[in-house]
Amino acid sequence: MSEQITSDSGLPMSEKAFGPKELLIVILGLLVIGVTMSLGFWQLGRAHEKEALNLQMDQRERAHPLQIGQSKVQLSEDVWRRAQARGVYATQWTIYLQNRQQNGQTGFWVLTPLKLAGSDTYLMVLRGWLPRNFQAMDLIGPYQTPRGLTVVDGLIAPPPSKWFSFFTEPPGQVIRQNVDLRKYADFHHIQLLPFVLRQSGDLHDGLGRQWPAANTGAGTNYGYAAQWFGMSATGAVLLLYFVYRRLRQAKAGHDAGDAAATRAL
Repeated sequence: MSEQITSDSGLPMSEKAFGPKELLIVILGLLVIGVTMSLGFWQLGRAHEKEALNLQMDQRERAHPLQIGQSKVQLSEDVWRRAQARGVYATQWTIYLQNRQQNGQTGFWVLTPLKLAGSDTYLMVLRGWLPRNFQAMDLIGPYQTPRGLTVVDGLIAPPPSKWFSFFTEPPGQVIRQNVDLRKYADFHHIQLLPFVLRQSGDLHDGLGRQWPAANTGAGTNYGYAAQWFGMSATGAVLLLYFVYRRLRQAKAGHDAGDAAATRAL
């Protein structure tokens, strides 16, 4: 009779609850939770790094301005540092980058090289923004340019971001989508510094300068971190539910087997 009871009872509870298939599901669930949790902490780390960089950029902007042409400038160390430059605008080489926005409006960024005083070196100045005339797409609105020696105040900035374009633009094109400073300098046979000075201040010259604040995007990383942590939490809840359900099913089967054995007795 005891042999019949053993046969009716079946395998032990632990083997019923978690066979090879169930163990594989648990392992994969733990792997997903671990990976998403790690990605969440990685995004948090990136956000903290960017916040530290934002603080550093704020300090650079408030620091005593560099004198371009007299001070050595390293873009990696001095980006968004306040700076001044003295020189004469080479207005004949002005270019206009199209499809650039300000306050939700589409227009042009005006860039003019400045020949630094006492030097043969040029500095590209991002002077400001002009609205686009959609009735005459290539018509540039009026603005003023200082003549002779002038002092330009602004922030040291990277070269303008490049927009996708289906066409290769000639290096001498005036109205253009993008500009490569090295190719621009080679075309005009000038020595050009590898960064720009983003001019600031309301100079009443017809150019807009409502530049967006320099920001490294730490908020985006916080958003990604929340998404990864949410996925990790969801995976943990689903895994716990799966384990709980398997244990309940195994217990129910075990209790049914005990009841059958009792009846057999």
